[in-house]
Amino acid sequence: MRFARLSVAALCLCSACGSSVVSTPVLAPAPGSHIRYATAPDSSPLAKARLVSLDAERLVFKRFEMDPMGRTGDWIQDSVPTHSLATLQVRVRRRSHAAQGALVGVALGAVAGVACAAQEDDWLTPTDGQCMVGGILGGAGYGALIGLLIKSDVWAPAVPPSPPPEQEPPVTLLR
Repeated sequence: MRFARLSVAALCLCSACGSSVVSTPVLAPAPGSHIRYATAPDSSPLAKARLVSLDAERLVFKRFEMDPMGRTGDWIQDSVPTHSLATLQVRVRRRSHAAQGALVGVALGAVAGVACAAQEDDWLTPTDGQCMVGGILGGAGYGALIGLLIKSDVWAPAVPPSPPPEQEPPVTLLR
């Protein structure tokens, strides 16, 4: 019974956690930064990679590809033209979900506390108040521990360098 409650809490917590994007742009991502990019305008599938270099002409990166059997993988270097980028984001930090886990745990612990309080009184059966307090505190603790284990990335949009302006030839005046 306890394992079933814990797995339901983990499932609820995992579905509530995702990566987030902050609105403050990063002007110049450093080499080695975790990036994700898209070349299509709809930009729904973002590819994850590590930045090697970024200039006005090309984005050079390394991405991890698994072998067809899924046992091992290699870092493969690739590049795309900068002008074809629809989206470029840089990972600014990772965060845990301890607070969200504690909230889910409190809700599930309250349900467990109500179920415990509804049991018949026997010798060594906790009181209704003890059931509620134990359920809520235990649920919050388990939820926070599960939330600490679940990490998600926080991304910020990156501004790729623009190409230098083309200079027009000097104008000479004829007299």
